[in-house]
Amino acid sequence: GSYMNIRKRYSEFDDFRQKLTASFPNFKAAVPELPPKSAIFKFRPKFLEKRRAGLQYFLNCIMLNPEFSGSPVLKDFLFA
Repeated sequence: GSYMNIRKRYSEFDDFRQKLTASFPNFKAAVPELPPKSAIFKFRPKFLEKRRAGLQYFLNCIMLNPEFSGSPVLKDFLFA
C-alpha cells in the first residue's frame, strides 16, 4: 500500500474526531477513541511513540471505513 506522512497537532485530531461524529451520528460507534493525553509524560519518547501509534490506528480505522473514506470532513483534515 501507499503511505502518507501527516503532521497534525493532537488538538487537530480531536477537532477532526468531533466533526466526524457530528457529520455521521449514526456511525459514532465506528469512530475509535483517540489515545489519551498527558500533561506529565507529553515529552517522553515512549509516551509519544505510543500516542503516535494510537493516532495512526485511529486514522487507519477512519480511512478504511467506506462511510468515512470519501467524506469532505476527512479530506479537509488530510489536506488542509
